[in-house]
Amino acid sequence: MTNEIETILRMQKDENLVFKLIIDRNEFQIKNLEIKNESTHVTEPTKRGGVYFSDITVYKINVVINDLKITKYLTKAMLGPSTEFQDIIIQPINKKNKKNEHIKIIPHLTSSIQNSNKIILNLTIQNIIKN
Repeated sequence: MTNEIETILRMQKDENLVFKLIIDRNEFQIKNLEIKNESTHVTEPTKRGGVYFSDITVYKINVVINDLKITKYLTKAMLGPSTEFQDIIIQPINKKNKKNEHIKIIPHLTSSIQNSNKIILNLTIQNIIKN
C-alpha cells in the first residue's frame, strides 16, 4: 500500500490529480485532500472492534468537500458500534486527460466537521485497489 500512496502523493505534488469521493453511488468533488502517515495508540497490529485491523501506524486522509449534500450519506459510513459501514471510495482523476487513475482508495470515516459552506472528513485508509 505504501508504494501506491507514494505514487498518489507524487502525482498530487506535481498537480496532476484531482479527487472524487464516491458514497452510495453518488460522486462528490474533493476540494482539498491531504494524506499523512500517523502513529496509532496500539503497540502491535490488532483487530479493532472485531471489524477492521489497525497497525501501529496508519495512513489518514483529510478531505474538504464543498457540497453539503454529502452529509445525508455519512451516518451510515461513520465508524461506531455498527459493524456494517457504507462503502466510501476516493478516486484520483488525471487533470490533463480527465480519466480515472486505476487506483481506488478505500477508507473508513472516523469523524467529520461541518460549517455553512464545507465539510471536512477525517478518514483512515483501509485498502488501496489497483484496477
